[in-house]
Amino acid sequence: MSKTDLVYLDNAATTEVDEDILNKFNEINKSYFGNTSSIHALGQSSFALLEKARRQILETFKLSDSHEVIFTSGATEGNNMSIKGVAFKYANRGKHIIVGINEHPSVLEACHQLEMEFGYEITYISTDQYGYIHSEDVEAAIRKDTILVSIMAVNNESGVINPIGEISRIVKKYPKVIFHVDATQAIGKIEIPFKDVDLFTYSAHKIHGLHGSGALIKRKTITLSPLFAGGGQEYNLRSGTNDLANDVALAVITKKMNNDIKANLVKISPIYACLREYITKNEDEYELNSYDDNNPYILNFSLKKKKASVVVEALSNAGIMVSSTSACHSKKEAGSYVIKAMNKSELLSKNTIRVSFSNRNILEDVERLIKELDIIVKEVKNK
Repeated sequence: MSKTDLVYLDNAATTEVDEDILNKFNEINKSYFGNTSSIHALGQSSFALLEKARRQILETFKLSDSHEVIFTSGATEGNNMSIKGVAFKYANRGKHIIVGINEHPSVLEACHQLEMEFGYEITYISTDQYGYIHSEDVEAAIRKDTILVSIMAVNNESGVINPIGEISRIVKKYPKVIFHVDATQAIGKIEIPFKDVDLFTYSAHKIHGLHGSGALIKRKTITLSPLFAGGGQEYNLRSGTNDLANDVALAVITKKMNNDIKANLVKISPIYACLREYITKNEDEYELNSYDDNNPYILNFSLKKKKASVVVEALSNAGIMVSSTSACHSKKEAGSYVIKAMNKSELLSKNTIRVSFSNRNILEDVERLIKELDIIVKEVKNK
């Protein structure tokens, strides 16, 4: 299948790499191949470029005075580094952690490991019927031994936007509690008050960057226990030789996508609205799982009469790429725990389709999707 025949609508899983980023990556690898820890001239010029990339990311988020950047391999590593780093460093304060019930697996599984193997107590905050985490529920869960609250900015399946500003104001009232945000689906898409967040993480490949690249942005006053011991790179939190080309490319794509948030929202909103209107009008076949004030880059719906896996495969055969659940657990989950948490039935949670956009999508992509859905739901046998 040629690229021109492809309609790619699975951008919450990963995005097409920006051509300029590929060129930047190759340029850095050719010209700055010295180890950033080496004391010779090439090593020092490489180190200077690394520090410039670090400053560029902080400037992009307007956090130069308050935070620091730890380069990672992506959000999964960053989430584990944040959660376990806080848990092990501040265990003397308490062993209670609060997370949303619909968090990404890299958050939930990290917490599960702390619970099962290290004796931590985890409180899982439920969502309402629309998928939102309410700030008052977070506050009600905070105890004297709470050390961490972790709530994602945008849910990777439903697109729900959590009230990060409200939650951060609540957490601030408890000086011994640290606030972490998985911002993977928010970076370059919506504005978030990052200055009020202690730790946040994201991945490059969700914003047209490179796989194996990401960052943890940490408030300077917070210390973490490192998960990797070694040469002391990345403020002694992630020992190992830096991948300079990836780190520089991350800084470039972060700035580019962040600068274009408003323009891209203007472009994406009518595309999202078109699909949302179609799903709403065809309520005999579909149930909407994404709502008015969600992130318009993600639209989730359930099939009432057909199997999502069959429809996704049929769409794929027609050159249209969507997903039936999060790519991080699609091969092992019987249904979507995110949609279940919204009090949806077992049948609806097992038959979800997620359509996720990027700034490269156009209205014709959704019109083609709608056309194929009309054909497929008529041809596919009922469950």
